[in-house]
Amino acid sequence: MKTTKTLAQISSSKGFQLSEILVSWQYYTEETVILAYSEIKRRGIQINEEIEKLITAFSDAQGKPISQLETELFESKNVANYQEYYNSLPTYSEISNEESHKLEKLRRDQMFQRQAMEKKDANKDVLYGGIWFVGGLAVTLVSVASGKGGFIAYGAVIFGGIQFFRGLMKS
Repeated sequence: MKTTKTLAQISSSKGFQLSEILVSWQYYTEETVILAYSEIKRRGIQINEEIEKLITAFSDAQGKPISQLETELFESKNVANYQEYYNSLPTYSEISNEESHKLEKLRRDQMFQRQAMEKKDANKDVLYGGIWFVGGLAVTLVSVASGKGGFIAYGAVIFGGIQFFRGLMKS
């Protein structure tokens, strides 16, 4: 199956990518090869002998000169030439109001979801931090109260305190 590239993909391709299409023209659709060739010409990229030979091989395989293939393609697209077809590409500013509203709503929904997740994480930090802090404090107080020295759980107290206050700061 041959690969197809759209006008938008072709026009945003780098020069070497366009050359690659011409070098491997057998793996691309006729329209893709013609668009790549036309884009190279539009950009004013020098067409060397090797590319010229590849274009000749492509047009020989199609049974028509490249100029005729270009003309037929652009006529089927209801445009006079590649430049006119290229100019028909919508620009970012031409995105409809409806699409803009949909994108804005999607952005707001994602922001709301992110805020909800952050609040949930902050609440978890407060809860688990509090548990570690109180647990470490309780173990320390019980072991010290026994009167024989005791085990000081300062790691749990410090960790729990930091996590607790970090959760408070986030919420």
